[in-house]
Amino acid sequence: MAEKVLKGITCPACSGELDLKEGVKSFNCKYCGTLLLTRGVDGVIKYYVPRKIQCNIAIQNMFNWLGKGLAKARGLKNNAKLDDAFLVYIPYWRVRADVIGWVFGKERRTQTVNGRTSTYYVDVERKIQKPFDRTFAACDVAELGVRKVNLAGDEMRAVNFEELQTEGMLFNIISSEKEITDYAKDQFVQEAINSVRVDQVTFQHNDLVRPNVTIVYYPLWVVRYIHQGRTYQVIVDGEDGTVCYGKAPGNNLYRAVMGIFGTAVGSFLITFFGIFGIVSDGDSLEGALAAYVFAFIFGVILIGWGYKKFRYGGEVEEGTGIVAPPKKSLFGGSKKLSNIAKMGTGNIDVVDIATSLLRR
Repeated sequence: MAEKVLKGITCPACSGELDLKEGVKSFNCKYCGTLLLTRGVDGVIKYYVPRKIQCNIAIQNMFNWLGKGLAKARGLKNNAKLDDAFLVYIPYWRVRADVIGWVFGKERRTQTVNGRTSTYYVDVERKIQKPFDRTFAACDVAELGVRKVNLAGDEMRAVNFEELQTEGMLFNIISSEKEITDYAKDQFVQEAINSVRVDQVTFQHNDLVRPNVTIVYYPLWVVRYIHQGRTYQVIVDGEDGTVCYGKAPGNNLYRAVMGIFGTAVGSFLITFFGIFGIVSDGDSLEGALAAYVFAFIFGVILIGWGYKKFRYGGEVEEGTGIVAPPKKSLFGGSKKLSNIAKMGTGNIDVVDIATSLLRR
């Protein structure tokens, strides 16, 4: 079947005559370069970030990352062997919106009179007006670990699926606009409320205004290496070359030292200051007890830190794209990297073309 093309469309910026292929949601005018958007019934506008990092640079950045830090296995950079490297384009929801509203409640305050400290609460009214610009994975990225990307300063172009498919693998979008909008609203509102620091909230009213939801296909290099018979994976940003997610074997000596150090110092703070507080005379007893409480809390934190370093230090995970996974899954299913299907463009019913400056 012949490809359907709309002819005779005029660019609103330079009045140049354009031809529009069916399925295209956004494109640049071939005369003046203005970004043009098509309105239809096919969903949100889709963009992509062009790849700037070549494969050899991504591999070099991976090896540089392997050689940094004491927590990774000794000699990892020299002993690791490259296994595979390939490019993928991952779709991310970009949600921009403002949270505006009011929070009423009580704020906790303290006062000291005659050496005694007391706590009291006062009624407060706080106005919320906070902008947000976040990215959320539009597919299951559990295998990649990159749940967000940084779009600040990145060039974005109208998506061309045929061009992207020649460069690398495309992931399918498996979450809906409504799901991500509801999820983003809950997250934005909660962060906005926390930012005003009201200890006891009695009433709140807020709205998500000027929401703008788009899809951005982002280039990521998947670089795999082998160390002592095990395969590990590092995800390198295809736009700026940073490590978005990397997994490496841990340094057992470092684990042991950190575990012993945290336990020893934490136990010392707990026991030493406890004895100091007990043997202090009456005049300085209150100050000694306050110092002991502080030392006790700090000691417990150190013990917990040392335990985590020892317990979970067998593998190191680092990267700019790591965030806590959502408590409620946004995806109806899981798609493994080896089974990802390439995505088509779909059909749209073009109503008109509007000029858009890509607001950052």
